Amino acid sequence: MAYLTYEEYQQLHFQDMNEESFNKVLMRATMAINSVTNFRLLKNDKLMDDWPDWMKEQFKQAVGLQMEYVAKTGIETASDARDMGNISSSSIGDTTISTGKSDTGSSDTSLYLSPDVVSILGALGLLYKGVAYVR
Repeated sequence: MAYLTYEEYQQLHFQDMNEESFNKVLMRATMAINSVTNFRLLKNDKLMDDWPDWMKEQFKQAVGLQMEYVAKTGIETASDARDMGNISSSSIGDTTISTGKSDTGSSDTSLYLSPDVVSILGALGLLYKGVAYVR
């Protein structure tokens, strides 16, 4: 299931790309989003049908943002992000945050996601990792 069509991408006014590039980048963006959302949308392909239009639009924007992020940075995988050194450390004033090099793999999906995408997916409730509990 494609989360975004070429025409929808163009209407969102993200970075210009031809349709061949669009398909490659869409595949990478979809893989990243599916991974970070624990494949919720693949497990339940009718889930989006129940969403109100504003949620569908926000999700499409998140997909477009991730595609633009991949196209601009060239970061397609967590390994790419580590190799490029984009995530090793950051400093503001006297405070430094360093992630180090990790080979754990399972939590690395956030390394190659746009921070804007993480924000949107979180607001839509797609990053929830808890368990439903009913008494």
